[in-house]
Amino acid sequence: MANMTRGEMQDLVSKFANENPKYREALLNDPKGVLEKQFGTSLGGITVKAVAESADVAYVVVPHVPAEGELSDADLEKVAGGGGKDVRCDISSGGSAINTYVEIGV
Repeated sequence: MANMTRGEMQDLVSKFANENPKYREALLNDPKGVLEKQFGTSLGGITVKAVAESADVAYVVVPHVPAEGELSDADLEKVAGGGGKDVRCDISSGGSAINTYVEIGV
């Protein structure tokens, strides 16, 4: 998750969900668990909701605006430290496994 913004994470997750129906299904069933496995981190007390768009309904995500004294995503990335890391996501479904490998950061 190091060196990735929420937008970049969303783009990556959207790409995987469009390309892999089993990943999409797992993401809809357990979005927090899938993201924690994929990015190799705990999301703690954050609630993660997954919604599927349809042909006649689109969703707009209105970004969080940090309150005074609250760290922004950019500030959190600065204090998080660490370098790039490899992330592996293994999702099993119906006797077959999906293995997604993503290199994050440098």
